[in-house]
Amino acid sequence: MSNKGTIFEETAEVVEQLRFEADQFVTIVKAEKSSQTAKPGQFAFVECGGNTILRRPLSYLRSSKEDGTVEFMYKTVGPGLEALSQIEIGDEIKVMGPIGNGFIHPSNKNSAILIGGGVGIPPVLFMGEELKKANDDIELVAFFGSEVPFPFQTCTSDLGIPGTDQSLNATIDDMEKLRIPCRLSSQAGYAGCHLGLVTEPASSFIETLSDSEKMETVIYACGPEKMLEAVALLAKEKQLDCVLSLEEHMACAIGGCAGCTVKILEDDHEKMKRVCVDGPVFKAEQIYF
Repeated sequence: MSNKGTIFEETAEVVEQLRFEADQFVTIVKAEKSSQTAKPGQFAFVECGGNTILRRPLSYLRSSKEDGTVEFMYKTVGPGLEALSQIEIGDEIKVMGPIGNGFIHPSNKNSAILIGGGVGIPPVLFMGEELKKANDDIELVAFFGSEVPFPFQTCTSDLGIPGTDQSLNATIDDMEKLRIPCRLSSQAGYAGCHLGLVTEPASSFIETLSDSEKMETVIYACGPEKMLEAVALLAKEKQLDCVLSLEEHMACAIGGCAGCTVKILEDDHEKMKRVCVDGPVFKAEQIYF
């Protein structure tokens, strides 16, 4: 386990519950220990309250060392997350984390493309924020897709993205404030969004990059399996480095049950790896879809 000795089990107080359309929520909790080390791409194993016995793995949307808080975004699929959505400010839940390996930005890359789909948006949005904090001059663009209303405040962008339809300018306020150009995609026909797959405007942007710019660029992505497969194929076709954060059902989240194993190519050999502790972040070329 790469992060042995850094996983914390703590009682976290709920400090805010935000509800968005289509039964989407952001829960913010006071988690003094894990908030100090949580990284984009990592996740926590969260107690849901109510009569739910098993916890749920939730990716970090954001972590604040100053406030000692972490944030989780989720959609109420199943009784566990439905119970979590019902807890109130001041309630306490058990949170274990951070778990797994997160995104690591190579020192030889001065630009990145962020691609997120649905509840896979949080890890890459978090990564964008952290990259900007570390280096305000880094070149970032983001492409987010959702088939339900986006669970963030949206606005009209004044930041253009080469190769994309400039009339489609819906973006997320959190990205706009950081001056990260961002475009949204959906097949639901939302105003200002690209009507189609999130990989389509991303591909159009990549077409504008020179060979030398591609060498300096890495893709970070998280979302449904079909989206990740498309991103991996896009990265291979365009000859871009790409790392993916996988989503998988988990029972224990600490590597004991091996219920979240996936086939990975490592050292030219097929191996079974646990998404929880060996991942959830892997290089795109390692993954069998």
